[in-house]
Amino acid sequence: MENCSDIIAITMLACQISACLTYDELEKLAADLDLFSDTLSAILVRKSPN
Repeated sequence: MENCSDIIAITMLACQISACLTYDELEKLAADLDLFSDTLSAILVRKSPN
């Protein structure tokens, strides 16, 4: 339960952002954030000490 505050903060941020953007803008942002997340995951795999 130690990460619940992160989840709550991210959820609140997503709700606030979604209230300010159009559907198309929100759709593009979601796709861009998916790409960002995938890129960070790939970087972490390559930096892994294993």
